[in-house]
Amino acid sequence: MKKKNVPVASKREAHVMSEKSPFAYTEAFKELRTNVSFIAKSKTEGKSCNIIVTSSIPGEGKSTMAINLAITLAQANNKVLLVDADMRNPVLRKYLKLEQENETGLSALLNGSVKITDCLIRTEYGVDVIANGPTPPNPAELIKSDAMHSLLKGAENHYNYIIFDTPPVGVITDAAALSPLCDGILYVIRHKYASRGQVRGAIKKLKLVDAKILGTVMTLYEIPKTQGRYGYGYYHNRYRYKYGEN
Repeated sequence: MKKKNVPVASKREAHVMSEKSPFAYTEAFKELRTNVSFIAKSKTEGKSCNIIVTSSIPGEGKSTMAINLAITLAQANNKVLLVDADMRNPVLRKYLKLEQENETGLSALLNGSVKITDCLIRTEYGVDVIANGPTPPNPAELIKSDAMHSLLKGAENHYNYIIFDTPPVGVITDAAALSPLCDGILYVIRHKYASRGQVRGAIKKLKLVDAKILGTVMTLYEIPKTQGRYGYGYYHNRYRYKYGEN
């Protein structure tokens, strides 16, 4: 039986938060925003907070998470830049229904063929976006290049948060390559989807490069019927937050 009012992320579509979103869905992201904001203050000392959003395998909802986290942060009067750093399988342009030509984007910016002003897309959500650009032959090299370092240095002067949607760690190591330039990783795990071995293996790859995992978000998990049926959970250290629909 089809569940009602349950936002589900997929490769074809995403539930981008709006005024029509279920209350529980919106509140879960506000709770996540609160925790991310707390972590940002403790780690960045007033500077821009650069966060990678990734997962173990495709289909866990990381791109939806990156989009809605960025929107929620912008709603709190933060200046937010959302970057599609998944240059092999980008989805932000489709999910956000961006009309700008694909010739200008992250890959073109990093290889020096365009300027950042050519790539910035202003959205109705109050979030600035840099889409993927043309698929390059060497995404991993671009991700860890001096050009990426320069991009961050320049953007940090204009944004409170820079959110990167990267490929799944268990498939591609781009998130690990980008991690030295960022403050940490928000790790997305879909309930009963990736195996324990896949999650452990992916996290092991991050630990090998001393990547900082700020916290874990579990998507599409079942919670007790007294609390509702589906929701988003945020885990950081000993704290656990749950939201669901009654």
